Amino acid sequence: MRRSILLVLASFFLIWAVEAFWLSPSPPGDLLWVMRQEGMLLTGILALGAMTAIMVLALRPRWVETPLGGMDKAYRLHKWLGIIAIALSLAHWLAKQAKPLIATAIGSAGRLAKVPVPEWVSVLKPYAKILGEWTFYALILMLIITLARRAVPYKRWYWLHRFMPLAYLILVFHGMVLTPPGYWSGVGGWLLALTMILGIAAALIQLKRDLRPRYPHAGTVLSLTQLGDVLEVQCRMDDSWPGHAAGQFAFLRLAGEQEAHPFTLSDANQENHVVRFHIKQLGDWTRRLPARLHPGMVVELDGPYGRFVPSGHDDDSVNVWIGAGVGATPFLSWLGEFHNEGLAPQAWLQYACQHADDPLAQALKRAASLNPNVHLDVFADGRRWSPEEVLQRYQADKPLRVWFCGPAAMGKQLEQALKQSLPVDSWQLHREHFEFR
Repeated sequence: MRRSILLVLASFFLIWAVEAFWLSPSPPGDLLWVMRQEGMLLTGILALGAMTAIMVLALRPRWVETPLGGMDKAYRLHKWLGIIAIALSLAHWLAKQAKPLIATAIGSAGRLAKVPVPEWVSVLKPYAKILGEWTFYALILMLIITLARRAVPYKRWYWLHRFMPLAYLILVFHGMVLTPPGYWSGVGGWLLALTMILGIAAALIQLKRDLRPRYPHAGTVLSLTQLGDVLEVQCRMDDSWPGHAAGQFAFLRLAGEQEAHPFTLSDANQENHVVRFHIKQLGDWTRRLPARLHPGMVVELDGPYGRFVPSGHDDDSVNVWIGAGVGATPFLSWLGEFHNEGLAPQAWLQYACQHADDPLAQALKRAASLNPNVHLDVFADGRRWSPEEVLQRYQADKPLRVWFCGPAAMGKQLEQALKQSLPVDSWQLHREHFEFR
């Protein structure tokens, strides 16, 4: 993810640098005034670049899955680019507010000379300023709401988040009007304009997609089974369903509604287009689902997405799979596929939950019993999982391959333990970043 963020920011830094140092430098003036001018331009261009990438990622383009390692990684990148864009917007705002401070410190005599602008810019400039400022305040509020995830229901956050493409279009207008006219005559300005066109197209597609009447694939609910706090849902999809790989996920929504949620497809792909979900009742939407769903009801899916899929057989590696809570579902799918194909590798499956009678733990036990090469260990009823359970499987003469799907804090603890305890080239960690808010 860090490389992707650096690539986005470096690309737009280059656009700024080409203009600032070569094609369209600032007019002469005292250093602090020049720094303020270029600081405003740099932070504005970087913020707009990050938001352009966000608009593209919000479309869930399948071509990003291979370079990023799955749509879950794309959403993680989307989230952090959003935070970075707002931080850069704050820096942009602070640079703008620095005007009286600089005037007090060194006076106004060395201010940059005003550059003549077309008449249409003069007309639109007041509107661009006020709209950009109020949109910035709205983005700050959105960031606070996003970080306060426990205090704000998902549904309210979801509806607020749908206005982000509109916020992007306003900021493009702000940048188009207030960027010095000289910028648009050089290669840096052309590249900036091209990326803005791509971002505008993505934002408009996103707005249109939010209003579309249905998702790409429709299906009918076949059965509902309540297993404690887990709802097992089976659906038969229409012929448009392309099939899925074990471990992938799809966005599920009820026909006629707008709100959708991602869930792992917890079975192997079937020729009859039957898909299965194990939905743990963790939030408002999932807790109300049993009362709202019934056999024969139409549901809609967008997917499949994800690259959390089992790798090919490798007898020279040690495979450890770790799941916690609803993180059992991709491994259920894996076990189903391995059983159907008779190709299960030697693997240690470790599952953490509160109680051994957890419905997902029981489902894993049944699935693992059909795959003799998979050794299941359930950590429950006071027996806590720790990274040591993985480290003790390490063998110096074999690579260690670890697959993890569970809470983010648990995944970070595992990754830190692997980095601190094992040689860097001796292990690989595949994590499912299943956080879409």
